[in-house]
Amino acid sequence: MSAFASGRRADARPSGARAWTAAGRRAGDGVASYGLLYLPVVAAFFLAPLPALSYWVAWGGSWWVLWATMTGRVRPLPGGAPIADQLMRPIGFTQVVFAGYTALTSVFLALDLHGVTPVGGSTLEWKYQLWQVAEAQRYYLLGHAAVATGMLWAMDYRDSGTWRIATSASASRLVLWFAGGTFVGALAVGRVPGLGQIAERLQTVSIVASVLVLALALAERRSGGVLVGSVLFVVNAVQALLSGWKEEVLVLFLLLAALAYPVYRRTVLVVTPVLLIAFLAAVPTYNQTFRELNWAGEVGPREAARQAVEVVRESPPDALVANAWRFLTERASEASLFTYYLSSTPHELPHEGTALAERAVAMVAPRAVWPEKPNVEAVVMERAYANGAADPASSVSAKPQYVVDGYLSGGALGVWLACLVFGLVASWASRLSERWFGGYLVGSALLYTALFKVLWRGNSFEFAANTVAWAFVLLAALFVAGRLAGWIVPAGARLPGRRR
Repeated sequence: MSAFASGRRADARPSGARAWTAAGRRAGDGVASYGLLYLPVVAAFFLAPLPALSYWVAWGGSWWVLWATMTGRVRPLPGGAPIADQLMRPIGFTQVVFAGYTALTSVFLALDLHGVTPVGGSTLEWKYQLWQVAEAQRYYLLGHAAVATGMLWAMDYRDSGTWRIATSASASRLVLWFAGGTFVGALAVGRVPGLGQIAERLQTVSIVASVLVLALALAERRSGGVLVGSVLFVVNAVQALLSGWKEEVLVLFLLLAALAYPVYRRTVLVVTPVLLIAFLAAVPTYNQTFRELNWAGEVGPREAARQAVEVVRESPPDALVANAWRFLTERASEASLFTYYLSSTPHELPHEGTALAERAVAMVAPRAVWPEKPNVEAVVMERAYANGAADPASSVSAKPQYVVDGYLSGGALGVWLACLVFGLVASWASRLSERWFGGYLVGSALLYTALFKVLWRGNSFEFAANTVAWAFVLLAALFVAGRLAGWIVPAGARLPGRRR
């Protein structure tokens, strides 16, 4: 059996393509002080009367948390392997995306408020105050530290690979089977009324698998696999561009960078910033034009895409920069929306207590069981209207995200508890995925990454709870189906026709 699919743990640092199978075991029971994570939190809140300094301490604090967790300073990483060899576990990619979206991208908003912009002065000074953004940043840092705490507390991979995939195929071929199987499954399930969410999750598994195929083929240096993976990647990128969602385009490239990093570290570090700059230069303008034509008009997606590309090509550099800066300050981060909630709660509206968490649990029930189940989007948007984050007469979506819902529930304590649970759930999901599906490759790099995508950046309590709950259900269903079909066997079982 291929080392990729075996799920066996290795203490030695893997090299080349074998980097994918770094499963690792718990590095002992001694845990370094978690207080390291909260040093910048204490400093940022202490400096609250100095909003500019408090903001930068809080912003830098998230970098501190990333460094302290991913270098093993707070708790040794599983098996003693470096983070590059287990990047797709929660403490790696999930934490980086969560911190990036909630805490780190607010830097552009802060720079704008300081007047440091590429568009000739602040564009937002009339709208947001730095002290409000600094307050939001302090809660983001607290939430980030709590998420990291939860991830580290539950980071125990001694059971990784208890079950394995019964195949001797190469890693790239195995993942290609997953890509094809889940794609077909998504098409079939999507035809059944009421199973749209399951179909969507299977489609996400197929997309992540297709990106993983390309990364693995590059690692294994299989020219045929590279060709197949490249075609799948281009198809998915085109589909993402035709969807009108900037995030879907960015996610594909971030996934490829993260999955390829263990083998091609220098290349990824050089190429990724270039691709991000290209993304910022073109995609905000492209998306704005595409949505105006396709979403608000009667132009088909292909024609809208063609015209949007023409607009990007013909736009002067100043216009492209202005659109990119607007995206960075108002869309890449939720800090600006957080300020509305900070202004009204608890000054005008009381904290919610456990009401939001209780409602989130109730919303997990499917509509088949609860026919009168209210529209989740409408329920969540009521908080945005009540706090002045959106106008009921507009079609703008300004749903509170996970850290904001934690704040609305109980201030700093609400943020800490909600984010601690967030981190714990992320690690539990990754551990279970690896235990059932042969270890790191299929467990964390594929199924955890795809099914628990909501944990990358969070969502409102109701959406997050629903997505996570049904991701666990689908994970269990895939495991049971694999066992019944004989595709998943105990780690010690022999493959048919092979001798020990």
